Amino acid sequence: MGLFFLFNDEKRIGFKKLSDADLGFSESSNQSHIGLYEGLLSFLDNTDVVKSAMLIYEDYCDILDCSFDRIENPDGSFRSPKIRVGNDPTNSVVSKVRYFAHRKPKSEWYLVWFGLESKEIVFWLIEEGSKDYSIARKYFTKDNVVLDENYPVFSEAMDYLLRKINFTSIDIQRDIEIRSQLGDPRHIYKKKDIEKAARLFKQTGREGEELVAQYFEKEKAAKRIDSYVWENRSLESGLPYDFIVDDKIYIDVKSTKFDFNHFLFYSNNEIDFAASKDENTYCVYRIYDVQAEMKKLQICKNCLDYMLSVQNPIKQFQAEIESKQSLLQI
Repeated sequence: MGLFFLFNDEKRIGFKKLSDADLGFSESSNQSHIGLYEGLLSFLDNTDVVKSAMLIYEDYCDILDCSFDRIENPDGSFRSPKIRVGNDPTNSVVSKVRYFAHRKPKSEWYLVWFGLESKEIVFWLIEEGSKDYSIARKYFTKDNVVLDENYPVFSEAMDYLLRKINFTSIDIQRDIEIRSQLGDPRHIYKKKDIEKAARLFKQTGREGEELVAQYFEKEKAAKRIDSYVWENRSLESGLPYDFIVDDKIYIDVKSTKFDFNHFLFYSNNEIDFAASKDENTYCVYRIYDVQAEMKKLQICKNCLDYMLSVQNPIKQFQAEIESKQSLLQI
């Protein structure tokens, strides 16, 4: 499945040494923004349309408020792209950059920025003398530059940045997958990322079932089971289970590209079905680390108590809602 976050087709990277005014250190300036360079983020509209962006600093990675805009000239053209503190002075990219910088006021600070395929902006804050700084200087040999595909080490720089953002943002990727299944009430993620996560979730589920089918083939060849039926082999069946083994054991496969403890998603139909079965007739095959070279399988039995603990409050809530002449869509 590869990397989740990919570069925007613009393929340009900005690198800037931040000034005292950018960092809020200047006593003679009340500057509330960080200036960016012309020619980058050209895929964005000219006015204030970007509400969030990703900020990376060492192991920190989060999506924060980000007010991006440009100044309109009298002739209708635009100049001076910048990001502003915005409406939330404690939770914006600018305020967080300044927060980190003010913790080490004697350091010099640098900012890298570029766009992703979803039109998300990524900012990478770098402290001089840090490990990140020594790596960045391999690609950005001069201060205040814009790298594009004509730059000799651009491909290497882009590959490194993609690896860094995909590694550092793993918790964000987890949450995007969750929101792709449950909805994103805060609307902090790009629609394209939500849709991509939903596609990958479905793809991961299919790959997990294929792995389980291969496992059952080996079990059958070793005569540890007599038979199995893969209900979704040709088409998604809509049934609350994926396999039947030896005509009596129902298997639900729950797969994730993340670790074992990542969220499992159950429909109401699946919960009701599982709550009607015991450990001898139902179990969950948890496939995890699907993206890794060595995928992992853990068989979870004794699901009944857990399923009843989930089913009971749902039914109680449904009953309370229905008593008010309302219906709950699940």
